Amino acid sequence: MTLWKSFGASVCGPGHVATGKPNQDAWASFHRAWGDGIVISDGLGSKPFADVGSEAVCRAVVRAADACRDKTEIDYDFLSDGIKTNWLSLISPLEPRDCAATCLFALRLGDGVIRLGMLGDGLAAAITDSGSIVQLSEDKSQGFSNITTALSPNASTKDWRYLSLPEHECSAVLLCTDGVADDLDDVGGFAKEFVDAHRNLSVVSANRHVREMLENWPTPKHSDDKTIACLCREAQGYE
Repeated sequence: MTLWKSFGASVCGPGHVATGKPNQDAWASFHRAWGDGIVISDGLGSKPFADVGSEAVCRAVVRAADACRDKTEIDYDFLSDGIKTNWLSLISPLEPRDCAATCLFALRLGDGVIRLGMLGDGLAAAITDSGSIVQLSEDKSQGFSNITTALSPNASTKDWRYLSLPEHECSAVLLCTDGVADDLDDVGGFAKEFVDAHRNLSVVSANRHVREMLENWPTPKHSDDKTIACLCREAQGYE
């Protein structure tokens, strides 16, 4: 049986460190008998409880995925509605507008399909066995780059972007918040090098390496929080 593992990290950007604000990014992963998944979220910086919102997004995705495990057919409407319902419950009694956050996920739910979903900005990139890259990223050409869609009571299925691919064709999925994604000139090259550098490491070591990389991010004036999460098939011979 093919096994999947996950690793990642989230670090507070220099801008928030300087002002004493918490990290407004978050990430989570799960591994169950019925499936595996990763999720990242970027709380909108203008919102007073952005960090609460992003943490709630991660928990909401895990709950929504769990609700799919007994379904014979899984659709994106069910997933997105479940994420929104759980998120609203988790942030209560706070106002949703004060907790707005993006959502990116990659799920393997036992039906032979890898599902990627994206609400807002960032990057979701899947690496196929052939080495090609398929990705989701926000099109900012039609508006201001600092305005993004986020989870809210009014978010609907049309606000999401989705991508599905057969599980047997997928080697790994990489999720990045915009603090990382906006600095990438070569998404495919970065994704492949990142996965190759971490796939054979233990999860503890991989998490540590990713954190060190984000803490020493080379882009000048990189003030934003940064998060990367990866879901990949176990390398042959991994122990």
